[in-house]
Amino acid sequence: MNREELTALLQKLHTELAARPQVDASTREALQTLDADIQRVLAQSSEQAANDPQAASDDQGDINVLAQTLEAKLETDHPVLVGTLRDLMDRLGKMGI
Repeated sequence: MNREELTALLQKLHTELAARPQVDASTREALQTLDADIQRVLAQSSEQAANDPQAASDDQGDINVLAQTLEAKLETDHPVLVGTLRDLMDRLGKMGI
């Protein structure tokens, strides 16, 4: 998956979130944090990752923990969001993130 496809999937998650006003503020904030973390990791150049692989690994671990936490929170009340979140995390995993 290329970055454009990943960006489109992130946009889909934003659109789905905007269509669900019943999602609580803390969950919205966590999803925004996840988005920012993903954007930051994607923005890192391969040179930066090569120079500090531990920092890149830490960021990836943070993303995975946050995504798993969000998945658990959304599973019952917002299955469409969970589906998109799972798809996003699967694709990030395939990219090595």
